[in-house]
Amino acid sequence: MEKSPVVMAEEGEHSGAKELAKPNISIVYTTKSKKLTLVESGKNREFSHNDRFQIEIVDLSRFEVPKSSMGDVTITWEVVYKKDWQNVATIVKARRSLDTNLRWLFNDLPAPEDLIRRGLTADVKVSLNGDLLDKISLEIFIENDKRYFSPDDTLRYLQCFFFSKN
Repeated sequence: MEKSPVVMAEEGEHSGAKELAKPNISIVYTTKSKKLTLVESGKNREFSHNDRFQIEIVDLSRFEVPKSSMGDVTITWEVVYKKDWQNVATIVKARRSLDTNLRWLFNDLPAPEDLIRRGLTADVKVSLNGDLLDKISLEIFIENDKRYFSPDDTLRYLQCFFFSKN
Protein backbone atom coordinates (compact mmCIF):
# COMPACT_ATOMS: atom_id res chain seq x y z
CA MET A 1 0.00 0.00 0.00
CA GLU A 2 1.27 3.46 -0.94
CA LYS A 3 2.17 5.64 2.06
CA SER A 4 0.96 9.23 2.23
CA PRO A 5 3.66 11.92 2.59
CA VAL A 6 1.36 13.62 5.11
CA VAL A 7 1.74 12.04 8.52
CA MET A 8 -1.54 11.26 10.21
CA ALA A 9 -1.11 10.92 13.97
CA GLU A 10 -2.13 7.66 15.56
CA GLU A 11 -4.81 7.67 18.24
CA GLY A 12 -3.49 9.35 21.40
CA GLU A 13 -0.44 10.69 19.54
CA HIS A 14 0.26 14.32 18.62
CA SER A 15 1.46 15.00 15.09
CA GLY A 16 3.71 17.86 16.18
CA ALA A 17 2.07 20.16 13.63
CA LYS A 18 1.77 23.84 14.44
CA GLU A 19 -1.53 24.47 16.20
CA LEU A 20 -3.67 26.82 14.11
CA ALA A 21 -6.99 28.42 14.88
CA LYS A 22 -9.94 26.43 13.58
CA PRO A 23 -11.04 27.80 10.19
CA ASN A 24 -14.45 28.90 9.00
CA ILE A 25 -16.16 26.59 6.52
CA SER A 26 -18.13 28.32 3.78
CA ILE A 27 -20.60 26.58 1.48
CA VAL A 28 -22.10 28.47 -1.46
CA TYR A 29 -25.11 26.75 -3.00
CA THR A 30 -26.33 28.37 -6.21
CA THR A 31 -29.29 27.53 -8.42
CA LYS A 32 -30.67 29.57 -11.30
CA SER A 33 -33.09 31.30 -8.95
CA LYS A 34 -31.28 31.39 -5.57
CA LYS A 35 -27.85 31.70 -4.04
CA LEU A 36 -27.23 30.60 -0.45
CA THR A 37 -23.95 31.39 1.29
CA LEU A 38 -23.61 29.44 4.50
CA VAL A 39 -20.71 29.92 6.92
CA GLU A 40 -19.91 27.60 9.81
CA SER A 41 -17.24 28.69 12.29
CA GLY A 42 -14.75 25.97 13.18
CA LYS A 43 -14.52 27.25 16.75
CA ASN A 44 -18.21 26.41 17.22
CA ARG A 45 -17.73 22.78 16.12
CA GLU A 46 -17.25 20.07 18.70
CA PHE A 47 -15.74 16.75 17.67
CA SER A 48 -14.42 13.74 19.50
CA HIS A 49 -10.98 12.76 18.15
CA ASN A 50 -12.38 9.38 17.06
CA ASP A 51 -15.34 10.79 15.12
CA ARG A 52 -15.58 11.30 11.39
CA PHE A 53 -15.23 14.89 10.26
CA GLN A 54 -18.61 16.07 9.04
CA ILE A 55 -19.94 19.53 8.42
CA GLU A 56 -23.70 19.44 8.49
CA ILE A 57 -25.82 22.52 7.88
CA VAL A 58 -29.45 21.95 8.76
CA ASP A 59 -32.81 23.72 8.73
CA LEU A 60 -32.30 25.11 5.24
CA SER A 61 -35.95 24.64 4.25
CA ARG A 62 -36.63 28.16 5.59
CA PHE A 63 -34.78 29.46 2.49
CA GLU A 64 -37.39 27.76 0.28
CA VAL A 65 -35.10 26.18 -2.32
CA PRO A 66 -37.38 23.66 -4.10
CA LYS A 67 -36.19 20.38 -5.59
CA SER A 68 -37.47 21.58 -8.97
CA SER A 69 -34.71 24.24 -9.03
CA MET A 70 -31.96 21.66 -8.45
CA GLY A 71 -31.50 20.70 -12.10
CA ASP A 72 -28.48 23.00 -12.36
CA VAL A 73 -26.67 23.58 -9.06
CA THR A 74 -23.25 25.03 -8.37
CA ILE A 75 -21.76 24.11 -5.02
CA THR A 76 -18.58 25.70 -3.69
CA TRP A 77 -16.91 24.55 -0.47
CA GLU A 78 -14.35 27.04 0.79
CA VAL A 79 -12.28 27.20 3.94
CA VAL A 80 -11.48 30.63 5.35
CA TYR A 81 -8.64 30.85 7.85
CA LYS A 82 -8.86 34.53 8.76
CA LYS A 83 -11.94 36.65 9.35
CA ASP A 84 -10.77 39.10 6.70
CA TRP A 85 -11.48 36.51 3.95
CA GLN A 86 -7.95 37.03 2.58
CA ASN A 87 -6.87 33.43 3.26
CA VAL A 88 -9.34 31.24 1.37
CA ALA A 89 -8.86 27.71 0.02
CA THR A 90 -11.45 26.30 -2.38
CA ILE A 91 -11.90 22.58 -1.70
CA VAL A 92 -14.79 21.90 -4.09
CA LYS A 93 -16.30 23.98 -6.88
CA ALA A 94 -18.59 22.07 -9.19
CA ARG A 95 -21.76 22.38 -11.19
CA ARG A 96 -24.06 19.40 -11.28
CA SER A 97 -27.67 18.34 -11.35
CA LEU A 98 -29.31 17.26 -8.12
CA ASP A 99 -32.62 16.38 -9.71
CA THR A 100 -32.07 12.60 -9.59
CA ASN A 101 -29.23 12.12 -7.10
CA LEU A 102 -28.93 13.73 -3.69
CA ARG A 103 -25.29 12.70 -3.24
CA TRP A 104 -22.18 13.85 -5.06
CA LEU A 105 -18.66 12.47 -4.86
CA PHE A 106 -15.87 14.81 -5.95
CA ASN A 107 -12.71 12.83 -6.64
CA ASP A 108 -9.14 14.06 -6.27
CA LEU A 109 -9.54 17.01 -3.94
CA PRO A 110 -6.82 19.64 -4.25
CA ALA A 111 -3.48 18.67 -2.75
CA PRO A 112 -1.54 21.68 -1.47
CA GLU A 113 1.97 21.70 -2.92
CA ASP A 114 1.70 17.99 -3.84
CA LEU A 115 1.81 16.95 -0.19
CA ILE A 116 -1.09 14.56 -0.27
CA ARG A 117 -1.58 11.56 -2.52
CA ARG A 118 -4.47 11.29 -4.90
CA GLY A 119 -7.61 9.61 -3.72
CA LEU A 120 -9.16 12.21 -1.42
CA THR A 121 -12.85 12.44 -2.18
CA ALA A 122 -15.41 14.98 -0.98
CA ASP A 123 -18.70 13.31 -0.09
CA VAL A 124 -21.48 15.90 -0.39
CA LYS A 125 -25.05 14.92 0.52
CA VAL A 126 -28.22 16.94 0.49
CA SER A 127 -31.50 16.08 2.18
CA LEU A 128 -34.98 17.34 1.51
CA ASN A 129 -37.86 18.25 3.78
CA GLY A 130 -40.78 17.48 1.52
CA ASP A 131 -39.86 19.26 -1.72
CA LEU A 132 -37.42 21.77 -0.13
CA LEU A 133 -33.67 21.61 0.43
CA ASP A 134 -33.21 21.04 4.16
CA LYS A 135 -29.66 19.84 4.85
CA ILE A 136 -26.19 19.78 3.27
CA SER A 137 -23.44 17.60 4.73
CA LEU A 138 -19.78 17.36 3.75
CA GLU A 139 -17.18 14.70 4.57
CA ILE A 140 -13.75 13.74 3.21
CA PHE A 141 -13.08 10.11 2.27
CA ILE A 142 -9.69 8.49 1.59
CA GLU A 143 -10.28 5.98 -1.19
CA ASN A 144 -6.98 4.12 -0.73
CA ASP A 145 -7.59 3.55 3.00
CA LYS A 146 -11.38 3.10 2.68
CA ARG A 147 -12.05 5.46 5.58
CA TYR A 148 -13.38 8.93 6.31
CA PHE A 149 -11.18 11.72 7.65
CA SER A 150 -11.31 12.38 11.37
CA PRO A 151 -11.47 16.00 12.59
CA ASP A 152 -7.70 15.88 13.25
CA ASP A 153 -7.00 14.52 9.74
CA THR A 154 -9.14 17.29 8.25
CA LEU A 155 -7.51 20.09 10.22
CA ARG A 156 -4.04 18.83 9.21
CA TYR A 157 -5.15 18.66 5.57
CA LEU A 158 -6.58 22.20 5.68
CA GLN A 159 -3.53 23.47 7.56
CA CYS A 160 -1.41 22.66 4.49
CA PHE A 161 -3.25 25.38 2.56
CA PHE A 162 -2.56 28.06 5.17
CA PHE A 163 0.73 27.13 6.87
CA SER A 164 2.89 29.27 4.59
CA LYS A 165 0.66 32.31 5.18
CA ASN A 166 1.33 32.49 8.93
